Amino acid sequence: MSKTAKYKQLGQQLINNIENNAYSIDEPLPSLRTFCTLHQISMTTALACYRYVESLGYITAFPKKGYFVTGLPTTQQHYQFPQFKAEPASFVRPKSQLKNLSQTLATAELDSTLIDSKRLSQSLTQACKHHDQLWGYASPEGEYVLRHALSNHFTHQGFALPASDLLVTHGCLDAVQHAISVTTNHNDVILVSSPCYSGLLDLLCSLNRQVIEIPSTDNGLDLEQMENALRQYSVSACLLSANHQNPTGHSLTNTQKQKIAELAHTYQTPIIEDDVFRELSHTKVTPLPIKHYDRTGWVIWCGSFSKSLSAGLRLGWCAPGRFFDAFLKQLSVRTLGVNKPLQLAMANYINKGHYQQHLKHVNQHLCAHKNLYLHYLQEQLPNNSSIYMPSGGMVLWLAIPALNTEQLAMKLAHQHIYIKSGSLFCNTNRYDHCFRLNIGLVPTDEVKTQLTIIINEIKIQLS
Repeated sequence: MSKTAKYKQLGQQLINNIENNAYSIDEPLPSLRTFCTLHQISMTTALACYRYVESLGYITAFPKKGYFVTGLPTTQQHYQFPQFKAEPASFVRPKSQLKNLSQTLATAELDSTLIDSKRLSQSLTQACKHHDQLWGYASPEGEYVLRHALSNHFTHQGFALPASDLLVTHGCLDAVQHAISVTTNHNDVILVSSPCYSGLLDLLCSLNRQVIEIPSTDNGLDLEQMENALRQYSVSACLLSANHQNPTGHSLTNTQKQKIAELAHTYQTPIIEDDVFRELSHTKVTPLPIKHYDRTGWVIWCGSFSKSLSAGLRLGWCAPGRFFDAFLKQLSVRTLGVNKPLQLAMANYINKGHYQQHLKHVNQHLCAHKNLYLHYLQEQLPNNSSIYMPSGGMVLWLAIPALNTEQLAMKLAHQHIYIKSGSLFCNTNRYDHCFRLNIGLVPTDEVKTQLTIIINEIKIQLS
């Protein structure tokens, strides 16, 4: 019988210690050098041990800080997406909605401590020093130096996109709004996934569009119903998120992304892809967008730095495909270009490798945050609760039968605690028992106190 490797033996001892609370959540482990001395092993064995335990979900490595306990591995609590027949519907909004307060559990926003403000400031300073034409009008399509930097960045992720295919916008939502205006008219029907980000539903409502909501599934999206809707109804465009979708955090498979691109071609229906969370992957692989599988230009791909880097940048991009000329004409008329100094600064930031380093840093933190939030919530919430387990992004989607989350949100607001009720992510009441939490916030003692109050209010309402 083969003997268990030394690093696995030590790894199991470490796991036992963690499960027996010898180390508390978010507590650093002994340094690798100390671990070597304690167990009289080589650095190679110590590193193999820590990486083995990390692969099982107990600890996380942070550059220049070491390894930290992130809790017991969380198991997927089965979340059952509601199933229904997809049909066109006019909006019944506006619904009661709290103000979008920054840096709360209600927003999908990075903690201020995770923003790379120092290097961003340095890039802005350098951009302002070396460009004689800095203060003139920006190019309507966006500065080439930024589009070229973005093109190289995406290519290194396995998604080749020429700079000439890209346009620069005032953020992702701005790109989406232009895409809606280019492809649809008042009272046209737009297909969306269900649940759908509340900001997109608000935008569609303000633009007087109708919607068809397509049910989500464990594996992504009900593509059979999507094709039936494209065949049966006059759908002018589809507005979808394929990666770490807001509010659930769930993603489509590559097979589904390819199928959606094929459906767009078959039915000659534009796909407006809101891909703002794509780069926030909790694994080491950045997923591909639907646009990767687009061969005939029917996919309009939209993204930005707002979620991955800083909400205040308001700088995004779009690859409009066959709608490039119409999209550029609209940009030229409506915006006269995007902030030039900021574009040049972001090109500098990307070209120096800072953006890629930042993404690695942020994604490690978000993965650790997810484990900490899940560990705390799963221990305290009612037994019949379920939480969708995201593979990326910065939100958690919770479902608790019989809970009225609009009432919960209003009661919490009186205590200056904010969540996003599930009713905001749908045109019906099918998600009234759900709510969304921001895990972009560092789980400090103050945040844990807020979570405790939320849990107590849930138990009071259900009692």
